[in-house]
Amino acid sequence: MQEGKYDRTVQLQCPTCGGTDFASIENAPVPELLKCTRCGREISRENLVSENGAHIQAHVDEVKAEVVADIKKEIANIFKGSGFKLK
Repeated sequence: MQEGKYDRTVQLQCPTCGGTDFASIENAPVPELLKCTRCGREISRENLVSENGAHIQAHVDEVKAEVVADIKKEIANIFKGSGFKLK
């Protein structure tokens, strides 16, 4: 398998406006508090990840399907010509 083939970058979206650009808030009372540059909503990094859970899971499922398909292909190549049939 190719190194980095399954690497993904998931762009988190603001739950209010769908924006994808965030700025750090200096001296914020909550660590890792971010501000959406589009609508101004302030949200912690933890809550932003939580709000994007379905979006993140979709990417995980996509990578998982690719890994399974590649493993099946590699196993089929290993047993190619040996008389074994894989389903």
